Amino acid sequence: MRARPWLIALYFTMHLALDAVSYVQPVLKLGITPLSPQTGLVLAFLYAYRGNFWWVAAAFLASEIVIRGIPMHFWILPLQVISITAVYQCAAWLLRKKVPIVDVATLSGTLKFIAVASVTAIIAGTASVGLYTLASLVPADQFASVLARFWVGDLNGILLLTPLLLRFADTPLLLRAIATRPAAFAGVLLGLLAAFTLVFLVGNPGDLRFFYLFFVPAISAALIWGIPGFLLAALALQISLVVGVQRLSEVAPLVDLQFLMSTLLVTGFALGAVVTERENSARLALQREKQLRDSEANLARASRAATTGELASTLAHELNQPMTALVSYLRASEIMMADGSRNDARLAPTLRKAADEALRASDILRRLRNFYAGRDPQLESLELPPVVEKLVEALRRSERVGVESIVLHIDRDLPTVRADRVFIEVILSNLIANALDATAGRPDPVIEIAVRRSEKAVHVFVDDNGGGVSERVRSDLFKAFVTSKSDGLGVGLAVSRSLAEACGGELRLAETSLGGAKFEFVLPIDSERRESP
Repeated sequence: MRARPWLIALYFTMHLALDAVSYVQPVLKLGITPLSPQTGLVLAFLYAYRGNFWWVAAAFLASEIVIRGIPMHFWILPLQVISITAVYQCAAWLLRKKVPIVDVATLSGTLKFIAVASVTAIIAGTASVGLYTLASLVPADQFASVLARFWVGDLNGILLLTPLLLRFADTPLLLRAIATRPAAFAGVLLGLLAAFTLVFLVGNPGDLRFFYLFFVPAISAALIWGIPGFLLAALALQISLVVGVQRLSEVAPLVDLQFLMSTLLVTGFALGAVVTERENSARLALQREKQLRDSEANLARASRAATTGELASTLAHELNQPMTALVSYLRASEIMMADGSRNDARLAPTLRKAADEALRASDILRRLRNFYAGRDPQLESLELPPVVEKLVEALRRSERVGVESIVLHIDRDLPTVRADRVFIEVILSNLIANALDATAGRPDPVIEIAVRRSEKAVHVFVDDNGGGVSERVRSDLFKAFVTSKSDGLGVGLAVSRSLAEACGGELRLAETSLGGAKFEFVLPIDSERRESP
């Protein structure tokens, strides 16, 4: 996007001001100085605001006219301005495409940014110094040294100001970080002042060894606050260098200091990027951990709600049969008592059966509650034939339609299994009840219950000649709340499989021989009392 008029005016003002301030120790009064901070402003402006090529070129032209008075042939200035602006326009485009400024906070992005800045400075320097050499303004034998001066000035300007300006919005965050560590800020500030004093006021500025004193506070700022902190420290350092060299008459010290400054900028950038990347990673990890905790809490609440709902549905499903039988026995007892005879021989057994069903309901309730609470089943050594026969007999006593069609096939000398008795009763009750529902209304209902043994397990088969399992629900048959019955809850088979697995067994759909649905319930043989086959 194009910049607004007030932004263009601000850019013009800053461009001229930076060029004027940094016009120190130039080569033959040309715009070739060891420091060119305006290049960082140029690249940041072109990066943030596209389509402002000619405004930047006009700013370069105005600088040459106002500050240096065009000490060259009239045809060189337009070419030099247009060529250098084109180089920075291409650099801004490359940064937008390959190295977005947000990536400068990472080590990889920082190294790419440094590479782009270095190449941009060398190309811009080659174009400008080449034109000066062609116009005989720069001697040919000084081309390399003048190019080096141009390159280091432009490079330091880009590295210092471009990210600082483009990340200006991060300044409040940096100020808050500094406010939390006032002692560290005071230490860095005192370090810069001490280094300036020792280099320019006490020591010999021509001795470059003293310059390394500036590395200590600058690197410390990078390690404490990352790239933003380092850039502010480097900016203060660069200002101190410009102020310090004003008292020097030699040309060499500032050039050499700027090469050392570029080394410091690259080093500080890399360290600051590592620190910033680590802080961002830690912050992101904390956010993800918080999100994970929130997700786990939500999942736990959803799981508890689902478990509660499944438990309620399971209890309603599994308690239906014993409660129905209990009500039947109690009504029969009421009828027996209605004629006033309290000596009916059937009354005591009927009440005893009612009590048994009440106890059975209570046992189912307790065991299922413990199961859903995560407690282990109460495993014991069981013989399956009596359990199966008892259930079938109870169904026949209930006078349910179709129970007379149940056929039992039980192998002799079956080994015992280790399982929870209540769980086994619930599973078998569900399988037989489903078979009765499937064959209800058929003229010739058949339900076959077979108890067989294999080498390591006992198998219970429940087969019927009902309507079978539809393809629509076959793949989800053992999932909760999946049913083909119009009035079914869809929890019987799901709960049965869970109970079977809790006992170390399996429940699966098998190939039917009667044309309906056949289920196979497998329980491992009791290892403590396993018999030889």
